[in-house]
Amino acid sequence: MSTKTDSTVRNYWLALSALFGITISVVAMTDPPWSLIMVAAFILFAVLQAIRYRQLGRDIQGKLATANPGAGIVAAVFGGAAVLIHGTPIAFWAGPLLGLLTFAAMYLFLQRYGRFHKDGPEATA
Repeated sequence: MSTKTDSTVRNYWLALSALFGITISVVAMTDPPWSLIMVAAFILFAVLQAIRYRQLGRDIQGKLATANPGAGIVAAVFGGAAVLIHGTPIAFWAGPLLGLLTFAAMYLFLQRYGRFHKDGPEATA
């Protein structure tokens, strides 16, 4: 894999992980409608990122740039933790900490197990 491709994949996972961490933090600390607005913003951002990095399209149907089901498990654990601490007295310091831990865990997980569809001669299909 080339250095340009490595940095593209890294930037893709970094942006998604960062916004997911921020989303978890906001969900833990705020009440609706702000938490719902943040979740919707994350979904929109994820779709726009996938379009920008060409991870959506007819030619890659069924091979969307994702990770194995483990990414969903990691996301569910941190999402569940955000829901559990929401509304508690510790939410204002634990929310940002949980967001930071979510970012780090998700980024490391996606760097290792994430699938990224590559165009061009370096694609291995």
